[in-house]
Amino acid sequence: MRRRDMDKIYTDGILFDLDGTLWDSGEGVTEGYNLAARRMGLSRVFTQDDLHGIMGLQAQQVLDKLVPELSPADQKRFQEEACRGECEILCTGRGSFLLPGVRELLDTLRPLCPLFLVSNCMDGYIESFFEAHGLASYFADFEHPGHTGLSKGENNRLVIQRNGLKNAVYVGDAQVDLEGARTAGIPFIWARYGFGSVTEYDAALDDPRDLLYLLNFIS
Repeated sequence: MRRRDMDKIYTDGILFDLDGTLWDSGEGVTEGYNLAARRMGLSRVFTQDDLHGIMGLQAQQVLDKLVPELSPADQKRFQEEACRGECEILCTGRGSFLLPGVRELLDTLRPLCPLFLVSNCMDGYIESFFEAHGLASYFADFEHPGHTGLSKGENNRLVIQRNGLKNAVYVGDAQVDLEGARTAGIPFIWARYGFGSVTEYDAALDDPRDLLYLLNFIS
């Protein structure tokens, strides 16, 4: 997909979602959640379909969907065990893979434009992504509710303000990503190849590398 320059989106910084946009960690996350369930004596066995269904949700929304029968205290313990388990697995490079075309996209974008990550995850998850795939140096900054307790839109605003961005864009695959971009007042580019669906978008990608033809970079 190629666009004429007049149709392109001008940007000085790209904010990315993680799950379904840059990688698929479903296997590792599922293993981490099942490890947490065993540690807590739960009989529930989670599947990758269960976990794909909650990707991108805030932590309490995840708990209410997956373990609604637990008390708030036990939900908190389950969350801590699941986060610890999935990060132990993912940081080794096991249980995840970069989506096709992502490595090539990031290699090309890196010298052209600052890159950022804003994901609805807990502490350690983004760091596990960096460690597993050697990508820490590709991203200028990142944020998540495990650190701030804020929504995706509010975290988008934090990253934009912290880095002095004037023309940021957000790339994600789900409705929560669209809503986060709208809250921050920035264009939303839908990763149509990902896990989710959206009600509207400013541009769409069928392959991560299509992003190169959608943007003009402001130095």
